[in-house]
Amino acid sequence: MEETKTYSVSEINSIVKQLLTGPEILRNIWIQGEISNYSKSHQGHIYFNLKDAKSLIACTFFSYSNGRYKGKPLGNGMEIKAFGAISVYEPRGQYNLNISKIEELGQGDLLLQIEELKRKLAAQGVFDPERKRKLPAFPWRIGVATSPTGAAIEDIIRISKQRFSNIDILISPCLVQGDGAPESIISAIKQLNDPKWDVDLIIAGRGGGSTEDLMAFNDEKVVLAFAESRVPIISAVGHQIDSVLSDLAADHFAPTPTAAAEMAVPEMELIESGLTEFEIRLKTALKNQASNLKEKLRILTNKKAFLDPRSMLNDRILQLDEINSRIHLLGKNYLMSAQNKFNPVSTGLVTSFKSQLERKKKEFQLLSGKLEGFSPLGTLKRGYSVVRKKGKKVVTSPAQLEKEEELEVILAEGRIRVSYQGEIQ
Repeated sequence: MEETKTYSVSEINSIVKQLLTGPEILRNIWIQGEISNYSKSHQGHIYFNLKDAKSLIACTFFSYSNGRYKGKPLGNGMEIKAFGAISVYEPRGQYNLNISKIEELGQGDLLLQIEELKRKLAAQGVFDPERKRKLPAFPWRIGVATSPTGAAIEDIIRISKQRFSNIDILISPCLVQGDGAPESIISAIKQLNDPKWDVDLIIAGRGGGSTEDLMAFNDEKVVLAFAESRVPIISAVGHQIDSVLSDLAADHFAPTPTAAAEMAVPEMELIESGLTEFEIRLKTALKNQASNLKEKLRILTNKKAFLDPRSMLNDRILQLDEINSRIHLLGKNYLMSAQNKFNPVSTGLVTSFKSQLERKKKEFQLLSGKLEGFSPLGTLKRGYSVVRKKGKKVVTSPAQLEKEEELEVILAEGRIRVSYQGEIQ
């Protein structure tokens, strides 16, 4: 039996390189696809993947070639046509396309979908800055929604414990990429929002990866789970170039899980230092305030009111008595002034009244004299009399009388009774 040759890895990679670089079709080839996982080295070499719906190929665009490219800046999501040759990087056994020329076609479907969803959620106010909440200054328990086996959780635990050894970390494990990742992330965030866990803040995310790896954090339902979290939440999806939508919906976002832990957990040494400084400032402030109050008390106790209160009271009594005397004198002067103004007026009124009274008296006497001349009494005094019957009817004619009828005669100075004897002819 012929013994099968055993090859080294280098030999196999070399053989594969010869096979792939030999055919003309693979040495001058156009490939169309969408750029993902874009990066650029310090030397200016560009590395990315070209992908379509089902597959991808690694690409290298060396600086001596990409310096001639004058199109739009390359980046994730761009749809391009790349011309080059298939090659093999033997140390890794990785084949790739060495690009010599690129023609831009537009953005890839994936980024277009993300941009469209971004506009939709922005219109709903999901990313509004006023929705953002502050993180608690001194959290006692933080919840972490991430893969329990990834580097992200290790970084978060390590940094958190370094900063505050007593911090309580509650992990809600979830898938962070691939099928089922969106539902798993949403479930983990909801679990940590349950009040029974008493979580002060949440960190949700994962380590870095390609755009395709991070797509779960661009899922609409995942983004809404970040936005609707009852507990303040930090999006910690490790990436460098583009933000995922969960970054925009969260209260805060950090470029890496490590940065998220630093953002969430205060450093105990700084807290202790701050408390010490605060204690010193508080003591100094209290000391200064006590000194000021003591000085004010000293000034007050040296005032006359405290040193000789009876003397001060006597002064007030004398001042009050003086004020009363002034008031009394003012009242008296006012009355005298008013009386002096009133006396001439009253004297004039009395004189005028007496003069008018005398004149009226004379007018009365004159009128009384005239009236008396016309009165019945005056007529009787001149010798006339009045004859009346018993019924007081005045007799003005003999025809009114009967013979022997008694009559009453009224004189000026009395009355007499007479009997009618007949008419005198």
